[in-house]
Amino acid sequence: MKKIFMVALFCLINAATTAVAQIAVDKQSPDFILPDVNGENVKLSDLYGKGPILINFWATWCAPCLDEMKSMIPVWEKYHAQGFEMVSISVDDTKTAGRVPSFVNSRKYPFRILMDTNNEVMQLYQVTVPPFSVLLNKEGKIVYGHTGFRKGDEKKVEEKIAELLGAGEKTE
Repeated sequence: MKKIFMVALFCLINAATTAVAQIAVDKQSPDFILPDVNGENVKLSDLYGKGPILINFWATWCAPCLDEMKSMIPVWEKYHAQGFEMVSISVDDTKTAGRVPSFVNSRKYPFRILMDTNNEVMQLYQVTVPPFSVLLNKEGKIVYGHTGFRKGDEKKVEEKIAELLGAGEKTE
């Protein structure tokens, strides 16, 4: 019985971490203002205009989130000079949010880390579980969304970023 329960639990977790996001593609992204890890406010719409923006929801306790963020470092390094921006939004609550700045500094993430300790932005984007990513074009229109992370998912995101930076917006 215990083995059946563990298999069922594994399947449930696996399904939850690989589901395609139910975010409304081709809609304008909801705007928000959140503090970064240094307490400076960042307004999403202030980032529009240069290139695509990846919004990534994560938490310190979420192993797939950390794998995804690590896999996105080379993507950010490759495309940031061309206008690509990434904001990773920590959804750690007030009990664990104090760990985020040192956690981020120790991992040397090059992209912006924002704090959503009351989960208002998480709810605005209808995120049920991290990791959750939304890719916007330079005007702030949602072009892609994804829940969960498996090795290789970063390649699909990178392809979409390259498309957005290329000759035209060919993403679905």
